[in-house]
Amino acid sequence: MDLVKRLADRERRIVSILAAVFGSIVILLVVFGVRARLDAGRAAARRASIEAEWRTADRDRKAALAQWNRWVQAETDLQELGGKWFYDRAEGIGEIRADLREVLAKAGVAAMDFEYGETEIVRGRLRRVTVRFAWGGAYPAFRRLLEIVENHPRSLNVARIEFRNIGGTPGYVEAGIVLEGYAAGE
Repeated sequence: MDLVKRLADRERRIVSILAAVFGSIVILLVVFGVRARLDAGRAAARRASIEAEWRTADRDRKAALAQWNRWVQAETDLQELGGKWFYDRAEGIGEIRADLREVLAKAGVAAMDFEYGETEIVRGRLRRVTVRFAWGGAYPAFRRLLEIVENHPRSLNVARIEFRNIGGTPGYVEAGIVLEGYAAGE
Protein backbone atom coordinates (compact mmCIF):
# COMPACT_ATOMS: atom_id res chain seq x y z
CA MET A 1 0.00 0.00 0.00
CA ASP A 2 2.93 2.34 0.63
CA LEU A 3 3.85 1.94 -3.00
CA VAL A 4 0.39 3.01 -4.11
CA LYS A 5 0.49 6.03 -1.79
CA ARG A 6 3.69 7.20 -3.43
CA LEU A 7 2.03 7.28 -6.87
CA ALA A 8 0.40 10.36 -8.15
CA ASP A 9 -3.36 10.47 -8.57
CA ARG A 10 -3.10 10.06 -12.29
CA GLU A 11 -0.83 7.04 -11.93
CA ARG A 12 -3.16 5.54 -9.31
CA ARG A 13 -6.06 5.80 -11.73
CA ILE A 14 -4.01 4.13 -14.50
CA VAL A 15 -2.94 1.33 -12.12
CA SER A 16 -6.58 0.90 -10.96
CA ILE A 17 -7.80 0.76 -14.55
CA LEU A 18 -5.06 -1.71 -15.47
CA ALA A 19 -5.85 -3.82 -12.39
CA ALA A 20 -9.55 -3.78 -13.32
CA VAL A 21 -8.73 -4.72 -16.94
CA PHE A 22 -6.38 -7.53 -15.87
CA GLY A 23 -8.88 -8.71 -13.26
CA SER A 24 -11.62 -8.73 -15.90
CA ILE A 25 -9.36 -10.63 -18.26
CA VAL A 26 -8.54 -13.20 -15.57
CA ILE A 27 -12.23 -13.61 -14.71
CA LEU A 28 -13.08 -13.98 -18.41
CA LEU A 29 -10.29 -16.53 -18.86
CA VAL A 30 -11.48 -18.50 -15.86
CA VAL A 31 -15.13 -18.42 -17.03
CA PHE A 32 -14.27 -19.37 -20.62
CA GLY A 33 -11.74 -21.98 -19.44
CA VAL A 34 -14.31 -23.65 -17.20
CA ARG A 35 -16.89 -23.49 -19.95
CA ALA A 36 -14.44 -24.95 -22.50
CA ARG A 37 -13.57 -27.72 -20.02
CA LEU A 38 -17.25 -28.57 -19.55
CA ASP A 39 -17.86 -28.46 -23.30
CA ALA A 40 -14.84 -30.73 -23.83
CA GLY A 41 -16.27 -33.21 -21.32
CA ARG A 42 -19.66 -33.16 -23.06
CA ALA A 43 -17.99 -33.52 -26.46
CA ALA A 44 -15.93 -36.48 -25.21
CA ALA A 45 -19.07 -38.15 -23.86
CA ARG A 46 -20.92 -37.46 -27.13
CA ARG A 47 -17.94 -38.79 -29.11
CA ALA A 48 -17.83 -41.97 -27.00
CA SER A 49 -21.57 -42.44 -27.56
CA ILE A 50 -21.21 -41.92 -31.31
CA GLU A 51 -18.27 -44.36 -31.44
CA ALA A 52 -20.31 -46.97 -29.54
CA GLU A 53 -23.20 -46.49 -31.96
CA TRP A 54 -20.77 -46.77 -34.89
CA ARG A 55 -19.29 -50.01 -33.53
CA THR A 56 -22.81 -51.41 -33.08
CA ALA A 57 -23.79 -50.31 -36.58
CA ASP A 58 -20.59 -51.78 -38.01
CA ARG A 59 -21.19 -55.08 -36.22
CA ASP A 60 -24.79 -55.13 -37.49
CA ARG A 61 -23.60 -54.30 -41.01
CA LYS A 62 -21.08 -57.13 -40.93
CA ALA A 63 -23.73 -59.55 -39.64
CA ALA A 64 -26.16 -58.43 -42.35
CA LEU A 65 -23.47 -58.79 -44.99
CA ALA A 66 -22.63 -62.30 -43.76
CA GLN A 67 -26.32 -63.21 -43.83
CA TRP A 68 -26.66 -61.76 -47.33
CA ASN A 69 -23.69 -63.86 -48.48
CA ARG A 70 -25.33 -66.96 -46.98
CA TRP A 71 -28.54 -66.19 -48.89
CA VAL A 72 -26.60 -65.68 -52.12
CA GLN A 73 -24.81 -69.00 -51.55
CA ALA A 74 -28.12 -70.72 -50.79
CA GLU A 75 -29.62 -69.32 -54.00
CA THR A 76 -26.59 -70.54 -55.94
CA ASP A 77 -26.89 -73.96 -54.34
CA LEU A 78 -30.60 -74.11 -55.19
CA GLN A 79 -29.92 -73.19 -58.80
CA GLU A 80 -27.23 -75.86 -58.95
CA LEU A 81 -29.59 -78.41 -57.43
CA GLY A 82 -32.32 -77.36 -59.82
CA GLY A 83 -30.04 -77.80 -62.79
CA LYS A 84 -28.46 -81.08 -61.75
CA TRP A 85 -30.93 -82.82 -59.49
CA PHE A 86 -34.43 -81.74 -60.52
CA TYR A 87 -36.09 -82.39 -63.84
CA ASP A 88 -37.14 -79.46 -66.00
CA ARG A 89 -40.89 -78.83 -65.93
CA ALA A 90 -40.80 -77.55 -69.49
CA GLU A 91 -39.55 -80.94 -70.67
CA GLY A 92 -42.43 -82.68 -68.93
CA ILE A 93 -42.23 -86.42 -68.53
CA GLY A 94 -39.73 -86.79 -71.39
CA GLU A 95 -36.65 -86.42 -69.17
CA ILE A 96 -37.83 -88.95 -66.61
CA ARG A 97 -38.60 -91.41 -69.44
CA ALA A 98 -35.05 -91.02 -70.78
CA ASP A 99 -33.58 -91.53 -67.31
CA LEU A 100 -35.79 -94.59 -66.75
CA ARG A 101 -34.60 -96.11 -70.04
CA GLU A 102 -31.00 -95.43 -68.99
CA VAL A 103 -31.53 -97.03 -65.56
CA LEU A 104 -33.21 -100.10 -67.03
CA ALA A 105 -30.47 -100.44 -69.65
CA LYS A 106 -27.73 -100.22 -66.98
CA ALA A 107 -29.53 -102.84 -64.91
CA GLY A 108 -29.97 -105.04 -67.99
CA VAL A 109 -33.68 -105.59 -67.31
CA ALA A 110 -36.92 -104.96 -69.10
CA ALA A 111 -40.14 -103.60 -67.63
CA MET A 112 -43.65 -103.23 -68.93
CA ASP A 113 -46.87 -101.32 -68.40
CA PHE A 114 -45.49 -97.86 -67.63
CA GLU A 115 -47.90 -95.37 -66.07
CA TYR A 116 -46.80 -91.77 -65.61
CA GLY A 117 -48.35 -89.21 -63.31
CA GLU A 118 -47.72 -85.71 -62.01
CA THR A 119 -48.81 -83.92 -58.85
CA GLU A 120 -48.13 -80.33 -57.90
CA ILE A 121 -46.24 -79.85 -54.62
CA VAL A 122 -45.53 -76.11 -54.69
CA ARG A 123 -47.89 -74.23 -56.96
CA GLY A 124 -46.15 -73.25 -60.16
CA ARG A 125 -42.67 -74.20 -58.92
CA LEU A 126 -42.33 -77.89 -57.98
CA ARG A 127 -44.06 -81.03 -59.24
CA ARG A 128 -43.70 -84.69 -58.32
CA VAL A 129 -43.46 -86.98 -61.35
CA THR A 130 -44.24 -90.66 -60.72
CA VAL A 131 -43.60 -93.72 -62.87
CA ARG A 132 -45.35 -96.97 -62.07
CA PHE A 133 -44.35 -100.20 -63.82
CA ALA A 134 -44.48 -103.95 -63.39
CA TRP A 135 -41.30 -105.93 -63.16
CA GLY A 136 -40.48 -109.62 -62.92
CA GLY A 137 -37.16 -111.40 -62.83
CA ALA A 138 -34.40 -112.88 -60.74
CA TYR A 139 -33.75 -111.39 -57.33
CA PRO A 140 -30.11 -110.35 -58.10
CA ALA A 141 -31.34 -108.39 -61.15
CA PHE A 142 -34.06 -106.78 -58.99
CA ARG A 143 -31.47 -105.80 -56.40
CA ARG A 144 -29.17 -104.37 -59.11
CA LEU A 145 -32.07 -102.30 -60.47
CA LEU A 146 -32.71 -100.81 -57.02
CA GLU A 147 -29.00 -100.03 -56.53
CA ILE A 148 -28.81 -98.25 -59.90
CA VAL A 149 -31.92 -96.19 -59.07
CA GLU A 150 -30.42 -95.31 -55.67
CA ASN A 151 -27.14 -94.15 -57.25
CA HIS A 152 -28.84 -92.20 -60.03
CA PRO A 153 -27.59 -88.57 -60.06
CA ARG A 154 -31.03 -87.02 -60.34
CA SER A 155 -33.99 -87.02 -57.99
CA LEU A 156 -35.26 -90.35 -59.30
CA ASN A 157 -35.93 -92.58 -56.31
CA VAL A 158 -38.01 -95.57 -55.24
CA ALA A 159 -41.28 -94.44 -53.73
CA ARG A 160 -42.97 -97.81 -53.29
CA ILE A 161 -42.51 -101.50 -54.09
CA GLU A 162 -45.55 -103.78 -54.20
CA PHE A 163 -44.47 -107.42 -54.22
CA ARG A 164 -46.92 -109.63 -56.13
CA ASN A 165 -45.33 -113.06 -56.29
CA ILE A 166 -43.11 -113.87 -53.35
CA GLY A 167 -43.53 -117.52 -52.48
CA GLY A 168 -43.65 -118.95 -56.02
CA THR A 169 -40.46 -119.82 -57.86
CA PRO A 170 -37.36 -119.51 -55.64
CA GLY A 171 -35.19 -116.51 -56.54
CA TYR A 172 -37.88 -114.99 -58.75
CA VAL A 173 -39.44 -111.65 -57.85
CA GLU A 174 -42.52 -110.09 -59.34
CA ALA A 175 -43.34 -106.57 -58.19
CA GLY A 176 -44.96 -103.29 -59.01
CA ILE A 177 -42.46 -100.47 -58.62
CA VAL A 178 -43.25 -96.79 -58.22
CA LEU A 179 -40.41 -94.35 -58.88
CA GLU A 180 -40.69 -90.63 -58.34
CA GLY A 181 -38.72 -87.61 -59.37
CA TYR A 182 -39.18 -83.87 -58.95
CA ALA A 183 -39.56 -81.30 -61.69
CA ALA A 184 -38.78 -77.66 -60.93
CA GLY A 185 -39.15 -74.49 -62.92
CA GLU A 186 -41.44 -71.60 -63.60
